[in-house]
Formats: sequence, C-alpha cells, structure tokens
Amino acid sequence: MAGILALACAYIISHFYRSFLAVLSPYLAADLGLTPAQMSDALGAWFVAFGLSQIPVGILLDRIGPSRTSAILFGVFAGAGGVLFSLAWSPAIIFWAMVLLGIGCAPVLMSSVYLFKRSYEPKRFAALASTFIAVGLAGNIMGSSPLALTVDSFGWRTVMVGFTITSVALALAIAVFVKDPPMVETSGSNSLRTSLGGYLELLKLRELWLILPLIFFIYSVAGGLRGIWAGPYLNLVHGLDGTQIGQITFWMAIAMVAGSFAYGPADTFFNTRKWVIMIGGSIAWGALLFWVVNPGIGPETVTIVLCIIGFFSLGYGLLMAHATANIPDRLAGRGVTLVNMFNMGGVGVMQWVTSAVYRGSVDEAVPLAGFESVFTVYLVCFGCVLAVYAFSKDAKPV
Repeated sequence: MAGILALACAYIISHFYRSFLAVLSPYLAADLGLTPAQMSDALGAWFVAFGLSQIPVGILLDRIGPSRTSAILFGVFAGAGGVLFSLAWSPAIIFWAMVLLGIGCAPVLMSSVYLFKRSYEPKRFAALASTFIAVGLAGNIMGSSPLALTVDSFGWRTVMVGFTITSVALALAIAVFVKDPPMVETSGSNSLRTSLGGYLELLKLRELWLILPLIFFIYSVAGGLRGIWAGPYLNLVHGLDGTQIGQITFWMAIAMVAGSFAYGPADTFFNTRKWVIMIGGSIAWGALLFWVVNPGIGPETVTIVLCIIGFFSLGYGLLMAHATANIPDRLAGRGVTLVNMFNMGGVGVMQWVTSAVYRGSVDEAVPLAGFESVFTVYLVCFGCVLAVYAFSKDAKPV
C-alpha cells in the first residue's frame, strides 16, 4: 500500500507538470517573452516526450518491473527538468525542460496500471485505474489557484525548486516501497528485437484499431484546454490575470477529478464500456460545439463549458480497460504503455497542431481569432474519432 501511495503522489506531481503552464502563462510571458504558441509547443513537447517514452517504459516494466523503472526515470529526468525550468532564461530552455519532465513522468501511471493488471481481478481494473487517475488529477488542482497564490508570494522559480525537491524525494520512496510482482516467464529470446516485436503483435489486434483513434484524442481537449489554451484565452480575450485564471481552471480541475471518479464504476453499473464512453464523449463534444458557435462567451459561461468538458472527457481509465481487455499478461507492460503512448502522444501532437493553427490565424487586433480556429480544430477531430469508435466492439466487464 505504501508503494501505491508513493506512486500516487508522483502521479499528482505528473499532473501538475502537465497543467501548470496555463496559470504561469502571464508570468512566463512577462519574464521570458513566451507567446501562447510557444507555450503550446512546450506543453506539446512534454506530452510527446511522455508518449514516446512509453515504448522503453513498457519494455522495462516487463523486464525489470515497476519499482526501478519509475524510481530511476522519475528521479533523474523529472529532477533534471525541474532544475532546468527553475533556471530558464529563454523560451527554448522552457521547451527542453518540459521534454525532460515528460520523460521523467512517463513511467508513473503505467507502473501503477501494470501492478493493477498483474495483481488484481480483471473486473476491478477499470475502477482501480480510474480511481488512481482521479487521485492524480489533484495535481491539476494544485496547478490552478493554489499555484497562482504561491507564485504571487514566492515567485515561479522558487516554486519550481520546491517541486523538484519533492519529485526526487518521491523517487526515493518509490524505490523503497514499491514491490514488483513476479516476472512472467516468456519463451524465446528476450532481446530488444523481440521486445519491440511485442508491440507489433499488439498492433495486429483488430479490436484495437477502432479504439486507438479515440485514445489518441480523448484527453487532447481537456488536457490542451486545461494545460495551456484556457490561460492565454482568458488573459488575451477577457483580460484576466493569473489569479483569476487560476480560479477558473481550479473548477475545471475539480470537474476532471469528479469525472474520473464517476467513470470508474460506470462500466460495472451499466454493464458496458463502449456506450458509457460514447455518451460521455458526445456530451463533451456538445459543450465544445457550443463554445465554437459562441466563441466570445463571458468568463462565467466559459467556466461552465470547461467543467462539462473536463467531467465528461475523463473516461480514459475506462477506455484503457476497453482497449486492454484482450492483452495477455506476458505483454501487460507493453500493452498498457502502447495505449498510454497513443493517449499522451496524441495530446502532444494536438498541441503542436493547434499551435500551428493559432500562429496561422492569430490577429493582434482581434485576439479571439486565433482561439476560434484552435477550438474548431478540436471540435472536428473529436467528432471524427467518436464516429470511428462507434463501430468498435464492446468489452463488457468480466
């Protein structure tokens, strides 16, 4: 239990690192000259680094277990990224600091999911994963109004030093308290080529083909809006400062936590995974559609829209259970990390796509113009992947 607690605390820090740029946007713009597009690129770098790291993480989980995998990567890379961020003197340094932070955070959730898949009954997987994700979303709360108040008191560099020290301490706790399950014996070679072949074997599973597109995109809207776009939008369009942005993103973070908790037992309650995701995703898409049709809505209405999107698009734990239902234990590490690579990498790719869209449509005389294009791209992509997922085969809880 102490090991899961240490991983949960590290996962909270992971969510903080993927969400704090929205609140820091006014401070980084003032001190380092970061534009909204540069901040989106930096957040995209975090997610892409996180996503690409899932391949080695999956191999390491199956070979050496979650304890050493998480402790080493989180301690070394998140620690180094935090130090670099606190010393940043240019937008480029922020970008590379986010890359290091993304690599460092990459093994934390998957180590926990690996333990859930290997150590608990299959029917409990969705509830355990969703609950763990919901706990981690406390990092979104820390990265909202509490962060704004702390930065106002101590400065953003000092705050980053504090989180860096905390990250290294948690890595040591993971090394001490996380106990690896017995390794699954496999036949044949244990070479890198064989390990990578496991990913190819997974990609041949037709059940995944109609699920992976939604996995690629589902967190992009909530993660992208909460992680970066809400901040510059509220600052440039409505003139809100860091504290006010923190208050609005605080409520979205609360909605995301509540949504993840709500999705946890939903598959057992309704005896379906696919249709819980379809209905929830459609509601989130509808809220985004309302915002696209009414892009100039006031901060109060924006808060409601963000909360609806945050609540109804946080079904990743359930979607993960749907995708991994047929993955064998011998590929458990690679299976969960393949799914997570699509999920987190998708957020990163969408951040780069939306930053390019923003650059192409931004108009200093009309601040709303760039954001309208960004929200429209999210809307169209979200609708397309939901349509593909509608043809997937349900995997009911066992």
